[in-house]
Amino acid sequence: MEGLEDHGEERGAWLSQAMMTVRVAEEMLLGDLYRDTVANSFLAMLYAAREVVAPQAGAAVDWEEVIRLFQELAPRMGLSPENRRALPIVAELYRRVVEREEEEADPLTASACLDDARAFVREIGERTGLA
Repeated sequence: MEGLEDHGEERGAWLSQAMMTVRVAEEMLLGDLYRDTVANSFLAMLYAAREVVAPQAGAAVDWEEVIRLFQELAPRMGLSPENRRALPIVAELYRRVVEREEEEADPLTASACLDDARAFVREIGERTGLA
């Protein structure tokens, strides 16, 4: 996952993609595809974060830059402490499970990632007025 695909910079496009990706993660969890649940939960969170940083970021921004920019903006937008912490935590889990394959995803971990993604995307929608 080198960079994020450009879904256009129209307002709400990234959040819409995030909501669809949460639904994909839900389907993955139902199918006992825990690694894919973690990956799609993380991707949904990245899309939602991209919605927030889109005005400051260029068209081609890698996901680590999205996280960095988001962490700078999150306190100013009034995002809850839980959701400010969730993105870096799920990002690290993504690295361990998907990128480095250091550990297996289990049902409990995958479900927790999905819960984090749902809450994160929901709050981003509320804070941006796009929900």
